[in-house]
Amino acid sequence: MSGGLIIAGGGTGGHVLAGVAVADAWRARAGGTAPEADGIVFVGARGGIEEKLVPRAGYPLQLLRLGSLNRVGLLTRLRTLFLLPFSLLKSALVLLRLRPRAVLGVGGYASGPLLLMARVLTALGLLRARTAILEQNSVPGMTNRILGKLVDEVYCAFPGMESQFPGKKVIVTGNPTRSAIRPLGSARRDPFTIFIFGGSQGALGINTLVLEALPLFEDLRDKLKFIHQTGEKDYERVAEGYRKAGIAARVEKFIHDMPSAYAEASLLICRAGSSTLSEIAAVGRAALLIPFPFASDNHQERNARILAERGAALLLVQAKATGVDLARIVRRLQQHPAELDRMEAAVRQFYRPEAARDVVSGFLA
Repeated sequence: MSGGLIIAGGGTGGHVLAGVAVADAWRARAGGTAPEADGIVFVGARGGIEEKLVPRAGYPLQLLRLGSLNRVGLLTRLRTLFLLPFSLLKSALVLLRLRPRAVLGVGGYASGPLLLMARVLTALGLLRARTAILEQNSVPGMTNRILGKLVDEVYCAFPGMESQFPGKKVIVTGNPTRSAIRPLGSARRDPFTIFIFGGSQGALGINTLVLEALPLFEDLRDKLKFIHQTGEKDYERVAEGYRKAGIAARVEKFIHDMPSAYAEASLLICRAGSSTLSEIAAVGRAALLIPFPFASDNHQERNARILAERGAALLLVQAKATGVDLARIVRRLQQHPAELDRMEAAVRQFYRPEAARDVVSGFLA
């Protein structure tokens, strides 16, 4: 299996799905054979969402035991430090066994040990692997800030990242999106369909704002349709909220067929992670962005403002928002479809369909 690609990282659906997009592009360039024949292997953290998403995408997955250092208690930090030598050792063994041609970190803690050991083994002459990271956000996370100094290239979703990384390493590709996410025609307006999702784990804050807003749509019951991905933990509360409001809705814990949900939607209400924004741009849908308020360095709000300042989306700050605010925006957009048309046109300008192929081409140059 030597000469292939290792994609390291995970922790969020956005990290994993960007990695899947790159894997698909690598596989296509190799002729579309089985992932094992192409030498494509993912490495992630035990207990992360990559355990579900990577096998579903059809790729092999190796797991490391990792913890966390950001926004966690002392015991978790100590456990993480204790596990670090073991994760470095396993990373080295994985690299020496697979002998990849390229190693890509897509974010998340699993990318750290793999990229670090790939650089060490290459420096010792035990491995010949090109290394890179994919920075999906407008503000790099802690792991990528460190790795950016070590790797050969830094592929970025947003321009202007030369100030965050060594400038000569920065290549702006856009953020890779899954091949299943493709441009759609103009959204339907009747019924006015609102697709609400908060990432792979759901979003308690968005769910609460929507539940506060539902009673304010009583006069629009026959004109609105809701599709709501709640996350595992908040399903019952949200489903009950729709029942109490007497509003028909498709409420699910997790939606695997995102392309179909995007196709039905007139408006998206969602977070502002980079993968989410890339998919919005790809499908060309108007969105009300409610950034995750505890994202590191507030990067989701910064991501959202880039789109909002160009008229490509609307921004609602969760800490300052109420259900009344959300209902007012939905009502306005339902009554003024021209505003949706303008956002759809503007957000399509952010679509970078060649992003995954550009990353692969950079590796193989």
